[in-house]
Order: sequence, then structure tokens, then C-alpha cells
Amino acid sequence: MSGGSDARPEVTEAQVRQALRTVFDPELGISVIELGLIYGIDIRNGAVKITMTLTTPGCPIHDVMPGWVREAVMPIPGVERVEVDITFDPPWTPDRISLPPSR
Repeated sequence: MSGGSDARPEVTEAQVRQALRTVFDPELGISVIELGLIYGIDIRNGAVKITMTLTTPGCPIHDVMPGWVREAVMPIPGVERVEVDITFDPPWTPDRISLPPSR
């Protein structure tokens, strides 16, 4: 036994954003980060709350996208729980897309 503290690794927003770059809109082939679907990331004591939107309220992946987001973020060391809240306020617009520069 180590007698040390049970300190968990600190989770950063940068780690969460990097993990979310692996979650793609299947129709557009663009990550949720590049599409601008992520409205907020709140991290507290290993719990990550992600507020996001979808491209339209009738989006066919409405039911599965939160699971994809959870699956991408849970493996980050220190993450114990991931909550995904979907909102349509404000509504998503193509102006939110931020693609990396071409090489």
C-alpha cells in the first residue's frame, strides 16, 4: 500500500477538445469541434459536462451522438463521468464551422 493520496489526474479542456476531434458527423465527415457543435465544457472533480448542439433539431443522429461523445471522452485519465446536454439555443449555423487551414 502506498499511503499516498488518491489523487486522480487533472482533466483539462484541451484534452476533452482533442478527444472530441475524433467524433465526426457521419454525413459531413467533419468533427464536432470543427463543426462548432460544442457550446461548453465544464470539468469538476472528474465529471465532464459537455453542452452541444446538432446541425438541425431533426438530425437523424440525435439519439446516438451523445453516446459517441461520451465514448470519446471517457478514456481520458481522470474522467469518471461524462454528461452530454443537447441544446438548440442558440441554433447552429454554418458560420460556426472552423476548419483547419489547408496544407
